[in-house]
This record gives sequence, C-alpha cells and structure tokens, in this order.
Amino acid sequence: MKTENKIMTVYIIAGVVVGYLSFLVRNIYGESGNYVAISLALIFLVVTAEFMKKAFKMNQDFKWFWSNGGWIYIFIWFITW
Repeated sequence: MKTENKIMTVYIIAGVVVGYLSFLVRNIYGESGNYVAISLALIFLVVTAEFMKKAFKMNQDFKWFWSNGGWIYIFIWFITW
C-alpha cells in the first residue's frame, strides 16, 4: 500500500474518533462545547501528523500532511460530529 493511502486511512479513522469525541464534548458542555470540540479537532490534526511522521519514518512538513489527507480529516470529523 502506498504511503499516501496509509496516511488517508489514518486520517479517516482519526476523523471518526475525534468527531465522536467532539459530539460527546458538545453534549456535556452545551453551547460552549463547540469551541472545545473545534480545538480538540485541530489539536488532534497536528498530533496525528506528528504521529505519522514517526510511524512512517517520513521527513515531510505539516503542509504536506495537510494536502495529503488533512482536508479529508476535517470533512470526516465534521460529518461525524
């Protein structure tokens, strides 16, 4: 499997998990939970990119990860949330 496909798969799984966590946060904190949920999604986006750098032994910058799956992560997170 190509590295780009692995990255896309990790971002999709992370998007679903973080989307569900955002849903739970929104239900617990109510209206102010929206800010926490958005912050949670952005933090996990950066953490996931750093994790994949180590896991796949890559030396790419964040912009590369953003263009190779970050948009999908945000889309999946928003749909799941």
